[in-house]
Amino acid sequence: MARSKAVTTKAPLVEGVPSILAERMARDAGKGISKDQSDNMVPLIYILQAQSPQVMKRNPQYIEGAEAGSIWLRGIGDPVVNGEEGVLFQPCYFNKDWVEWIPRDAGGGFVGRHPVLPDDAKNVGDPRNPNRVNMMRPNGNQLRETRYHAGLVHGRGAPMPFVIPMSSSGHTTSRSWMFLMNSKQLPGGGTAPSFAQLYRLKTKLRTNAQGEWYAWDVEDEGWVSSIKDYELGNALHDAFDVGAKDAEVPYHDDEVATDQI
Repeated sequence: MARSKAVTTKAPLVEGVPSILAERMARDAGKGISKDQSDNMVPLIYILQAQSPQVMKRNPQYIEGAEAGSIWLRGIGDPVVNGEEGVLFQPCYFNKDWVEWIPRDAGGGFVGRHPVLPDDAKNVGDPRNPNRVNMMRPNGNQLRETRYHAGLVHGRGAPMPFVIPMSSSGHTTSRSWMFLMNSKQLPGGGTAPSFAQLYRLKTKLRTNAQGEWYAWDVEDEGWVSSIKDYELGNALHDAFDVGAKDAEVPYHDDEVATDQI
């Protein structure tokens, strides 16, 4: 009887690592890593405005090179991107909620997120802008509906996960972007998954009767170019979908760190 041959499998290659070490790494995959959602919060991306502390050179929170219209990638080295250059973004997951804030004149600060608008919330209006919805709770806290686009930023080394929060005037951009994603139809029918797509996100100066601010400007960059990037996007989608990842706590000075007019 012919002797059967042993079947061996090789560990996937890890760039810059000897094969024997790659095999040990594969054997010990996941050790020492927390899967708890609270340990896997994804950083936020903001547009810096003229009153953002990050652009004021005498402010302790100033970031070298930051100016109004810059894109701020929180939590990484070299976090400022020129708004005219923009970032290449692969959207992977979308959700929305209501963020509760202590008003600035009461000390300010993030309170929490609500998946739906609390029953005790009322629209008290805004004397500066009668068309603006201004929801508040009886405790005096403000509620701001926020739309989140989670995805991967490309072009700065390995793709990195970030979340873009859009509230107030940003809702218009978010809805237009979602319409564009939904227009990507597959040849056999059905809508292409968001993580099969790439977009260039830049900033653009906008004005109205209340003032001027920088907002997102979304440009279609076509499809992802590799199965690796596609699978990375799919994995990030699934991580958010099952609650393994979530957006980090919003920046406490959110009112001047993003488009709120």
